[in-house]
Amino acid sequence: MNRSLSARVLDLVSRLLMRVTAQLLGDQRAAWACAMQAEMQAAGNEREALSFAWGCFRAATGLVLTETFVGLSQVHQAGLWACSIAVLMGCAFMHSAGAPGHYAVMNLLSLAWALATFRLLPLRRLQADELLRARLSFALGAVLLVASLGQASTGATAWLRVGPVHVNLLWLLLPALLVASDVRSLPTARPWALVGLLMACVALALQADALLAGWVSAVLSVRACTSRSGAVALLAGAAGATALHFGHAWQVPQALPFVDRVLQGGFEQGLSIGLALLLLQMLPLWPALRHRQARLHGLVWGLLVVASLPGWLPSPLVGFGGSFIVGYLLSLALLPGEAAKQPCASPAPAAPRSLRDPPSWPRSGLT
Repeated sequence: MNRSLSARVLDLVSRLLMRVTAQLLGDQRAAWACAMQAEMQAAGNEREALSFAWGCFRAATGLVLTETFVGLSQVHQAGLWACSIAVLMGCAFMHSAGAPGHYAVMNLLSLAWALATFRLLPLRRLQADELLRARLSFALGAVLLVASLGQASTGATAWLRVGPVHVNLLWLLLPALLVASDVRSLPTARPWALVGLLMACVALALQADALLAGWVSAVLSVRACTSRSGAVALLAGAAGATALHFGHAWQVPQALPFVDRVLQGGFEQGLSIGLALLLLQMLPLWPALRHRQARLHGLVWGLLVVASLPGWLPSPLVGFGGSFIVGYLLSLALLPGEAAKQPCASPAPAAPRSLRDPPSWPRSGLT
């Protein structure tokens, strides 16, 4: 007898969760994944199998979180905690408020994917090597430009379909590009970073995205003031001109429940829920409040949060959408180290003191 459609959907979700669980556990724990798979197949019905698969996924996610946080720098730990708490509590809000079931599942899968990818990145080298970060910003700008050229020629939108999910490359890569391109102490790295930013500005012009062009202009203007860079100021002006040129045709997108204006939706359900969501919206700024090298990261995501409040952009991390979740951790991984942001010369070794030298008296104002 053929199974019902709901049973097939439950079975498909269970298998998907187990596949993601196996990826999270990795090759070292492949035996665990096989045992979990056999236990799920031995379940009495599809609902029991789904419940077991969900428990395995939660356990694997907790294990990845524990292993990811151990041995990381303080700024990375702060960012990972901020992102994880915001996403998990946002999923809890969506579930309690009656959002479609796949919203929370997709956000959790995006978080798990971002955490697993974060573990594979060479974080220490990225913090220390400005040239590597500059070349990565060049590569990110090239990806955005090539994608925009393809979309402009075919008339496609900014959303790309990757398997069963849709990805917005601008939301995914632009924050990381803005963070990685902030190189100041290595002159040979600056051309790579500037060309990457230039390609990103051209991509925004091709997609006629006035809002993100204005956001890039604001970030680069602050950078130009702090670094006193004429080249960055020119790029900020170009992004601002793009925003002004396409701004007359820009319209506020139609708000979607649990995607846009999530904070307002929380206040509609209750004052306590609204205040809790307000704190969650501020969590992406936590690394910048505690660590100097994350200030640009805080500026980038702070402006995104501000733009999301009136519904101009989806609510980052707490609303439905995996592009911002992965983009947040990607930009976090490209932060420079404290030593790279504030280079200081090591003190010269003191000359050996001769036995005849007089003792060094403390300053008393007497000659």
